[in-house]
Amino acid sequence: MKKRIAIATLGCKTNTFESACIASAFGDEYCYVPFEQEADVYVVNTCTVTDRTDFKSRNLIRKAIQRKEANPDVKVAITGCFAQLNPEEVKELGEVDLIVDNQHKYLIPDYLSGISHNFEPASQALDFPQPKHAVEHMPENSRAFQKIQDGCGLFCAYCAISHARGPSRSAKVQDVIEQAKRFVDNGYQEIVLVGVNLALYQDGEEGLAELVAKLKRVNGLSILRLSSLEPFYVTDRLIDELAESSIVAPHFHFPLQSGSDAILKSMGRPYQAADFKALIHKVLAKIPDAAIGLDVIAGFPGETDEDFQDTYSLIDSLPLAYLHVFPFSRRPHTKAYAMPNQIPKSIKRARVSRLLKLSQTKTKTYTQKLIDAQVTLRGVVEISGTEGSEILSDHYVRAMTTEQFPMGALLNLKPINQLQDKTLCDII
Repeated sequence: MKKRIAIATLGCKTNTFESACIASAFGDEYCYVPFEQEADVYVVNTCTVTDRTDFKSRNLIRKAIQRKEANPDVKVAITGCFAQLNPEEVKELGEVDLIVDNQHKYLIPDYLSGISHNFEPASQALDFPQPKHAVEHMPENSRAFQKIQDGCGLFCAYCAISHARGPSRSAKVQDVIEQAKRFVDNGYQEIVLVGVNLALYQDGEEGLAELVAKLKRVNGLSILRLSSLEPFYVTDRLIDELAESSIVAPHFHFPLQSGSDAILKSMGRPYQAADFKALIHKVLAKIPDAAIGLDVIAGFPGETDEDFQDTYSLIDSLPLAYLHVFPFSRRPHTKAYAMPNQIPKSIKRARVSRLLKLSQTKTKTYTQKLIDAQVTLRGVVEISGTEGSEILSDHYVRAMTTEQFPMGALLNLKPINQLQDKTLCDII
């Protein structure tokens, strides 16, 4: 019988790809099982973007340790951003076999076999961590997430990820193309490009726009989607590349964080609200039906009622598809951790609530626009059952049909009617 590997993944899509790399590195001697099941090896790939993800990371680590306490032959390896910044805290939670830095997480099987490992600070990570084995499968995902960039040197005041991931570094263009072809050869029809700061991708003279131009020519690739892009790195060339192909999903996600110039400056964000507004209109001029989503932080230290209203008014003025709203979370290692004028939780909750209601309105309006214009929604089946099939469409609208199709199948759908959290469609 094969040994069993179970991996719990928290946080971003970059972590999801890295977990797939870890699973692949264990080779054919292991089979992948859900984290809740009995396994021979448990890996927890942690996150530290908020205090909530810290809590979830500690909880999953404890669960893995409990498995080891019940069976001493079980191996436990901890990696990811929470472990990168808090290795001593991980040790205090109980007995684990490995704590592996982000740069070397793909080598977990080697370290478990006895090869020595020195925990490396993120600041010393200078090369893109290229996995030894190409990834052929994404456990528990019908879309392929492909990491092409790591690290970020922005050190925004609220964010611990620059400390946990180190400086920006990128995969070679040829390696990206080869991995994309491997995904397509294994039946994946949608690839999502991911990175810690994706827009910083650079291989010599070739940036993200040039890479997208090459990926659009990969035979068999039906949908290419980009994950979150820092707004101040989005070039006209990149927008043109995304607009000039039916393969590229018309979906942009930008971390706005605040619509107040004063708060943006305090956060260390190198743009103003007017710059951001101009970018949104530039994208929509090229791609009128684009789904545009934003990250927003409510309750950053010093955020006055007027600052929050600036954020609310800016968002309200823009034709957006959705918001991802977060209450400010104090992160050790960051400038904002010790800033004065911390906002009470009750005020943060109220501001988050207002923004979430605005998000619901924006989503409803955007979805109705697609229905009225009869815009085709394309995507791969992520949920399939007796009630039908569901996709996350290229326009980032969750859509369903009452017909049943296999997981991973590519559907072209005509929107009919909005439901509570998805859109009912017909097959085209």
